[in-house]
Amino acid sequence: MANMPHFGISHEAAKLERVMVHHPGQELKEANRDPATHHFEGPIDVRRFISDHQELVDALEEAGVEVLDVGTMLGDNPEIVKQVSHCPNLVFVRDSSTMSANGGMLMRMGLPSRRRETPVIKAAYGVLDIPIALRLEEPETFEGGGFALLEGRTAVAGLCDRTTPGALKLIGDYLLGEKLVDLWITLKMPPGTIHIDGEFAELPGHVAISNPEVLDLVPTTFRSRDEAWEGSFTVWLSEEGWDVIEMTREEYFNMAANFLTVDSDLAFHYSGNPQIMEEVGARGIEVVQIPGEEMRKGLGGIHCMTCPIKRA
Repeated sequence: MANMPHFGISHEAAKLERVMVHHPGQELKEANRDPATHHFEGPIDVRRFISDHQELVDALEEAGVEVLDVGTMLGDNPEIVKQVSHCPNLVFVRDSSTMSANGGMLMRMGLPSRRRETPVIKAAYGVLDIPIALRLEEPETFEGGGFALLEGRTAVAGLCDRTTPGALKLIGDYLLGEKLVDLWITLKMPPGTIHIDGEFAELPGHVAISNPEVLDLVPTTFRSRDEAWEGSFTVWLSEEGWDVIEMTREEYFNMAANFLTVDSDLAFHYSGNPQIMEEVGARGIEVVQIPGEEMRKGLGGIHCMTCPIKRA
């Protein structure tokens, strides 16, 4: 029997088998020296941040997920270790790449202080023997939190503050041309939006969490291999039979959409958002909640801290 692929993703709600993380270290002190440059809300308690992230890693392993830690994989490479020491945002490992059935797609980050991260992740893919399917080059920028593969051979991406239109065209052309997806959806997000994973998430069972204040109004382009048309993302979700949970404004500011699906009945999230947790639980999905008081000061959630490498 041929070996099973050790990487590849069909959509965000398929069973998670392998995930890449970066368990943070003393590089977090860089964020404390200049929070604004590194897009942190303010200074953090480094020890607590590291401890809470370890709780996330432990919970993923307990759920049967193989956790691949960037720092561990590259710890014997002095050049990379030095690079990591200047990357306080590397813990938000989702943004520097995304996975496809053909291999990793490396991003050129929109936040200039984060562009040191991509070579680190490229080296990690080398250790994992995963090919690079696509790499964005200057002047294009895009970050993985602005992208999602959805059930039904569909991909969605946001034209956000850190995204160039050229990057979205390149990625859409690649995914459609390689027949990795049949539909490419782009959302022209309002100014101030960084990534779509603050506005939308796919959960198991064709369930979606949506921020209606944005997604009901956002200009949306749909593209197949043969044609392109304008429409409404939320109307499309309804027509495709998605069970949409709408978050409130308060929940939006508490990162209510920042879920990580682990299995058909299991997802991970920060602690809090009881109304969303009740709605998700009513759909038969258990939620493992990780303390987020310190980690959220980096303006990212559990979804941002995890880069799925293989989903069943």
